[in-house]
Amino acid sequence: MAGLSLAYYLSKSSLGDLPILIIDQFPKNKNDKTWCYWSDCEEEFDKIAEKSWDSLWFHSQSNQSKLLNINPFQYRKINSGDWYAYVNKQLATKPNIQFLDAKIHSFFYKGVDVCVSTDRGDFHASQKVFDSISPFACDFENPKHIKQHFLGWTIESHFPVFKQDSADLFDFRVAFDLECEFMYVLPTSPKKALFEYTFFSGEIRNKNYYRDKLKAYLLAYYGFGEDDYDLLEEEYGVIPMRPIEENAQNLHAKLIKIGTSGGFVKSTTGYSFLRTQHTLKELVANLETKNHKAFVLKELRFKKWMDKVFLQVFIDQKIAGSKVFEALFFKNSPQKILRFLEEKTSLREDLSLMFTVPTFPFVSAAIKLFFKGNKLP
Repeated sequence: MAGLSLAYYLSKSSLGDLPILIIDQFPKNKNDKTWCYWSDCEEEFDKIAEKSWDSLWFHSQSNQSKLLNINPFQYRKINSGDWYAYVNKQLATKPNIQFLDAKIHSFFYKGVDVCVSTDRGDFHASQKVFDSISPFACDFENPKHIKQHFLGWTIESHFPVFKQDSADLFDFRVAFDLECEFMYVLPTSPKKALFEYTFFSGEIRNKNYYRDKLKAYLLAYYGFGEDDYDLLEEEYGVIPMRPIEENAQNLHAKLIKIGTSGGFVKSTTGYSFLRTQHTLKELVANLETKNHKAFVLKELRFKKWMDKVFLQVFIDQKIAGSKVFEALFFKNSPQKILRFLEEKTSLREDLSLMFTVPTFPFVSAAIKLFFKGNKLP
């Protein structure tokens, strides 16, 4: 997504006629992902969103429910197939943009050029290479490396049952342990909805574990047996929830990491779509003005520290993850929380939010980070 997004913004800029080669092992044209985001203003791809909501449900582990009116924000869902079609249509108008289906082996420098080694040969770039495939520094086998891991089903029921005016952002009624686990439900028609069983934790499960949880939820809360709906699509993902520790990249570099590789994922939520769009749009604007001193990602040190404390709380498991979100959503306005997760709150607002979460596990996590040199395990 990041590579195509960058090409899209370049194609619409004053740099749009430069030769661009997009290398990917497989063509991007399948509906294999769902991207969601919230915003209080018009965004680049709002027009292709399948559905949007201005009300979201929060269900606590103790069976308390709260309907969150998020106006002026809208929560939007985009299907990757629609997004790929839209972006590829724009890129097809630019003959200078070429695609190559190839497996990338490595990146290296040769003289003043950056080279990309693939199974179809080596390719040289005299200006820049943007890398969105290098692995991010997260060990998927390490239980102390927090990941967002999930499996989702898009189903179509045999009778109309879903209310489309609101979505379930967090349903913690499924959580019975200290791990942060919840159901996420996006209804898009009276008969169609996406259900995702999601963890913010270190231990990845077998896919059948999530499937069993989905079946149990559909039966418990909708009365659905397996004969009551058709499974249209299944989506599985593991997203690193760790802040990037590498030195900040600026545009002087010829080899620049973007997307998950570049730390574009918000470490405490796993959301990346809108953050990627904003980051790459600004990156292209800086390239246009030759502002090579500009950083690819802005370094917001206090917010990064807060993210680390939040993640350390999940690692320590001295409190159920559901209780942390319950405190945040029951004691603060949803607009304030959404701005906080976008890193748009002031220092005063950040501090006021910190005073609404359970004190002991967060102070304990902050102290632990201090004695470990502000580094997560």
